[in-house]
Amino acid sequence: MAHTDRTRQPTLIDDPNTGYRHRYCRRCGRELTAPNSRLTGWGPDCDPNRRPPAAAPHEVDQDTLPGT
Repeated sequence: MAHTDRTRQPTLIDDPNTGYRHRYCRRCGRELTAPNSRLTGWGPDCDPNRRPPAAAPHEVDQDTLPGT
């Protein structure tokens, strides 16, 4: 049996030229299992590209309160 490095998880996509695969999510730290998540380093719930952007500020014109 060959000696393997226990600190490196084998790649899910068998291409040694692509390099390192993330094992844990960059934001929440959960273990990544999907090949696409392992490539990007983000879990499906934490991926900033999949999250909707923050809503733009909405300014409302209002009359001043009486007595001020």
